[in-house]
Amino acid sequence: MEPVGGLTEDRSGDIMSLAVIDTNEVHLIGRLAQPPEHKTMPSGDAAVSFRLVVRRPPAAIRRQTTDALECTSYRATAIKAAAGWAPGDVLELHGALHRRFWRAEQGTVSVYEIEVRTVRRVSRAPAPAAKPKARRRPVTAAGVA
Repeated sequence: MEPVGGLTEDRSGDIMSLAVIDTNEVHLIGRLAQPPEHKTMPSGDAAVSFRLVVRRPPAAIRRQTTDALECTSYRATAIKAAAGWAPGDVLELHGALHRRFWRAEQGTVSVYEIEVRTVRRVSRAPAPAAKPKARRRPVTAAGVA
């Protein structure tokens, strides 16, 4: 059946909205891999890019147990928030998956990235463990005791 007025028929013959069929929603919770990169696009728009490391579901684990996903946001709230992030922070984000193309010396290149709509820090990276202080030997008039 041809779509009519934003509606279509699924395999069982039920009428469905095209909005339900075509959904590009991403929800991720993961750790910040490295400091975020603030940049200005050629258009003059501000953006922040960062890499989020997420675990793969147990059923999908083969050799690779995690994915490092490139994320970008053009939203002022995300750009401002990113200034306080540190590697290892746990972030939760919502956005959409996009594929960007550009020309390079070797030809057309593409990359998939998450365009972030909302993001929040769930928890800070654990503080590095303090190194135990070396015990000093007392110094006497004759030298080291």
